[in-house]
Amino acid sequence: MPLAVGDVMIGAATGVVVATADPAFSIGDHVGGMWGWEQYSTVDTARLEKHVASDRIPDSAYLSIFSHIGRAAAIGLYEIAQISPNDTVVVSGAAGATGSIAIQIAKDRGCRVVALAGGPDKCRYVTDDLGADCAIDYKSDDVALRLAEVCPRGIDVYFDNVGGLILDAVLDNMAIGCRIALCGAMSQYNIAEPGDAYGITNLPNLLFRRARIQGYVVPDFADDMPRIDALLFRLYADGILSAREHIVEGLAAAPAAVQLLFSGKNTGKLLVRV
Repeated sequence: MPLAVGDVMIGAATGVVVATADPAFSIGDHVGGMWGWEQYSTVDTARLEKHVASDRIPDSAYLSIFSHIGRAAAIGLYEIAQISPNDTVVVSGAAGATGSIAIQIAKDRGCRVVALAGGPDKCRYVTDDLGADCAIDYKSDDVALRLAEVCPRGIDVYFDNVGGLILDAVLDNMAIGCRIALCGAMSQYNIAEPGDAYGITNLPNLLFRRARIQGYVVPDFADDMPRIDALLFRLYADGILSAREHIVEGLAAAPAAVQLLFSGKNTGKLLVRV
């Protein structure tokens, strides 16, 4: 349901139960779900997930690795793209919350990873900290030309977070049988008018390269979630997965923090600590 003017904004959150009438929950339980941007919320317990109590897993990790963020990365690569060792995998939005996890999953699988990120700092982060084999700066590089240079045999898998012009560049550099997992379209979310949307020009290449592109949403895989979560917990426990966080302090800072998503100035999963 859309929010009316004056309604409390909602979003993914973690918290601690301070009162409950549901015997399935106890005071002190750590939980996650969707609720208001506020210090205290009343939540339907049917919509809550109880988190594993562990000193090794901070609450914030349940908003990144063990949330729809990490699940989206795992589903896109394992289930949609079906990555295999030695695949050349391109990840856009690579320094962001989902893209950074996708890089680490692909590297664990034995893939060669090319990361697309904005600016030299983010490009260094995806290579030096996350282990990507190569980074392309979409803000300063000709992405299509650089992809042709660093992927001379073509792209086997593309994990797409941005859509638009970069998706078109990938479509022009696919290997035969390329698999594209369409996780997001960040470049198209904040356009002023429908006519400002980017029109894909290289779509016929899907036919010529016998490729496929598939969009997905995490709830479609609800029945598979125990298996997906087990994979993520294994990678985390083995020290393979980590997540960089950009934490903004205080509820009053939340509206301004949202703008960081569209400017690209966040340096990891953007969180507000209340």
